[in-house]
Amino acid sequence: MTLLAKVARRGPADLLMVAEALMLLAFFRVCLAVVPVRRIIGTVTRGKAEPKQDDAASIDARELSAAQRVQWAVVAVARHSVVEFVCFPQTLAAYTMLRWRRVRSRIVYGVARSHEGELIAHTWLEVGDGYVTGGDEAGGFAAIERWA
Repeated sequence: MTLLAKVARRGPADLLMVAEALMLLAFFRVCLAVVPVRRIIGTVTRGKAEPKQDDAASIDARELSAAQRVQWAVVAVARHSVVEFVCFPQTLAAYTMLRWRRVRSRIVYGVARSHEGELIAHTWLEVGDGYVTGGDEAGGFAAIERWA
């Protein structure tokens, strides 16, 4: 069953959320190809770097529900798209969608070494003490920068 057929069964609110995720994923994929990353991050987060801290802010039921719905939409579009959307556009799209819904989240940028010894990077999005995007791979990366 295609993504569109699955979403059509869920209802118009989910269809709109999937369309929003698709538009943001495409927008950020293009932006990442032509605009410096620091400028994108500065614009999206309005320059708010978050100090490194281990204590996660608590979230309420509304924020958790919104985070789960955004996660579903972004991951579904990324999985079923003919275009590849890697971690960074997924993180930026989910962050933007959550910001529009007034849900606090953190973009985390991490690095690690590949098996060949090359430096690799990964981004993920946190809400409270959970992950919205990129969480499956986050454990293998050292977080070097966070933005709220």
